[in-house]
Amino acid sequence: MDYNPQLLFVDDEPMILQSLSLLFEDYTVLTATSGEDGLKLLAQHPISVIVSDQRMPKMTGVEFLRQAKEIAPHAIRILMTGYSDLDAVINSVNVGEVFRYINKPWQADKLRETIRFACAVAGQRMVYVSQKPATAAAASSVEAKTEYEILFVDSNDSHLKSFQDFFASKYTCHISTTASDALELLRKYPISVVLSDSMLNDSDGADFLIAVRNRHPEVVTILMTSTRDAKTAIKLINDGQVYRYLVKPFPRESLRLTVESAVIHYKVNRENPATMFQRLEDDTIFNSNGTTQSLRDVLSALRQTLDMRSS
Repeated sequence: MDYNPQLLFVDDEPMILQSLSLLFEDYTVLTATSGEDGLKLLAQHPISVIVSDQRMPKMTGVEFLRQAKEIAPHAIRILMTGYSDLDAVINSVNVGEVFRYINKPWQADKLRETIRFACAVAGQRMVYVSQKPATAAAASSVEAKTEYEILFVDSNDSHLKSFQDFFASKYTCHISTTASDALELLRKYPISVVLSDSMLNDSDGADFLIAVRNRHPEVVTILMTSTRDAKTAIKLINDGQVYRYLVKPFPRESLRLTVESAVIHYKVNRENPATMFQRLEDDTIFNSNGTTQSLRDVLSALRQTLDMRSS
């Protein structure tokens, strides 16, 4: 099946729309200067990726993406925002299921890579959705357990038990109360998705997920936190390519949908290696004999590499 992704850009500044149209002239591009016009286009065209500005009159980007999700639930949604908007954006992540945040002003090469990856995920979703009816019919009596393995990391044992009970019927679930033990589980098992609390017994959850991403770039990472921290979110989304920043409390159904979407994202990473973001070439995180170093050494090596890359 031929796949020609269509992009929809929504921004109240015509010059920005013109720049984006030129930057993505090799795609089919539609533009709208308001959320209302964007929703009309979305109802008329099979859009793969939606990119919306946050600060627009009458309808914000968050509200537009919330309504866009109802019209085109399988389209990938991306929000453009300045740092000052991020706290409100994080609060809406469970509503609009934002795939990525793009900070203004954007870097053209990074924006193109983000859109290319989003198109790949959208294509995979399209295949998944087209196959789902047949799969559902075959599993009408009993929902088969999938091959995918999920790792939950949280210092609270009761939280881990709750996660495990909720997802065990569909996924092989691993649990850990420390980042050190979680890294060992990642070495032993083919983990697809890692969900970590922001406060762990032996590490900052954000640092842990960045370490996971750089050692296991195919693994999809999700942070769960009670704190709306703009700096942490920017660090995770733009540097660690975290898939979701979930702000507690969140509904179980939202968590279920997020994990399902993350598994599809993992399939894209695994089946289409060329679409993965560039991993850091840091061989010092693990010893040559395959044994893990201490968590402190892992994070120290990662920070040194990040510092060198940014200098």
